[in-house]
Amino acid sequence: MLSIVAAISAAQTAGVMPRLVSAENTLTLQLFRAPTSTEPSSATGTVQVNLQSGQVRIELKQATPSSDYIALFATSATNIQLGTITTDSGGDGSSEATLGAGNYLGLFQITRGDILQFITADTSLTLTATSSLSVTGSASTTATSTQNSTSQTTTTSQITSTETSTNQTTTSAGPTRVQVDPSLRTISAGAFAKFNINIRANQTANVLLAARAVPPRSVAIFTQNLGVANPEFHSTLTIVTSADTPIGTYGITLIALVGGQEFDTQIGLEVTASSTTITSQTTSIAAGVGLSIALSTDQHSYDPNATVNLQGRVTDDSGSAVADAGVSVQVDGPTGAEIVFLSSLKTDAAGVFQVTFKLPASATGGTFTAFATATKGGFASATTHTTFVVGTSSTPSVVIKEVYATDMSATRTTTFSAGQTVLIWIVVENSGATFEGVIWVQIRDPNGTPIWIQFQISQLGTGQTVKIAFGFAITTNMKSGLYTANALVSDKLISQGGTFLASANTEFALTA
Repeated sequence: MLSIVAAISAAQTAGVMPRLVSAENTLTLQLFRAPTSTEPSSATGTVQVNLQSGQVRIELKQATPSSDYIALFATSATNIQLGTITTDSGGDGSSEATLGAGNYLGLFQITRGDILQFITADTSLTLTATSSLSVTGSASTTATSTQNSTSQTTTTSQITSTETSTNQTTTSAGPTRVQVDPSLRTISAGAFAKFNINIRANQTANVLLAARAVPPRSVAIFTQNLGVANPEFHSTLTIVTSADTPIGTYGITLIALVGGQEFDTQIGLEVTASSTTITSQTTSIAAGVGLSIALSTDQHSYDPNATVNLQGRVTDDSGSAVADAGVSVQVDGPTGAEIVFLSSLKTDAAGVFQVTFKLPASATGGTFTAFATATKGGFASATTHTTFVVGTSSTPSVVIKEVYATDMSATRTTTFSAGQTVLIWIVVENSGATFEGVIWVQIRDPNGTPIWIQFQISQLGTGQTVKIAFGFAITTNMKSGLYTANALVSDKLISQGGTFLASANTEFALTA
């Protein structure tokens, strides 16, 4: 993966690959220096389009100082004037305009002195009262976004499935409550079922979710599986089956680790026979033999002599919890030369592990790194790491707090179809020293092959949390199945000698 990242990192540095970054209700397009540009090499810019109001904001940074620019949206038929931009003595400037309802196909252009200076990637916009949007990375491909609707019956050209649900189930202990709605769903093989999860705690508590006994040839996906109940925490469990998932009624255990306390809630999934003929386009899920491990701390910063709680979970490729897996934990000090803590333990029946240790009273201030490796016979092992700060740190300490998928309306979902655009959201927190980080996302297809990668350079201050999203267009020739989005943070571009500081994954399913 690193060689692919390095190669694309170099291409991005050369300015040959467009980037799409979206915030909620806002699409941000990167402005690139045109081939005819006479701008300084450090000049950058962005175009932000509000998907609800049609408002367009254009910003230039480190462009030619004290200069006037003309902004427009260029189509094959006409040029839509978007006003002028006047830069200050530092080369910074901005302007705002509004696009009315309608269809727009073209690209944003910025000129100075009749010379084209900046351009964006080709863009297709449909702005209405309920604006929708599609964006392409080049003129040769077009993706149109659609919004998933929630209903009890799901129909596509490949499969028709009727989903029924029954009641809800609640597990509680003292003031903490875990509620899942509904408690039972019925779907046909090849369809998917969603369960809404609501957790309420009497005080702020870290939450970790996992599932056990997922049906064969199926996968469990949470949106989200890590977070904080303050006092509530919401998530959705999606069970995606394949056409060859055996019919029957399955008892699935939802496992919630809330503030270190484990809650098990039983839900049911009835899989009925599918009337769909299995084809190359039918959704299929391979039976994987790999492990996945998640690791987190109860806090992001500690004082010397404080107690650190490490917790995590081990799952297989289907997202099902793996019991009795061996877990090795090692915590290194700021220099990497000092081993602060070592432990070997096993996951419980829910695939969860927890371990506590006390920092030395003389602990050196800085960024500490905790490593965890999971092993079990018959599975490929998995390794992960996380960081935390003791006192203050002169180096970054980065944690990816969340990575999840939404549609273009920023509604969390894990199932998509051809023609839609997936937004992969990444929430990054830095407890260490301020630095200019690189936030990456890489998409892997059902075979595990990287097919797409993008990055965003962002300033990460001490104690700052940054939330960004990357847009990935699903084309009609893409294979149905389970896709993985790898989120990563590095201290600089890999082609410039950067090091990955944090990583996390999420998954989404492309249905037939």
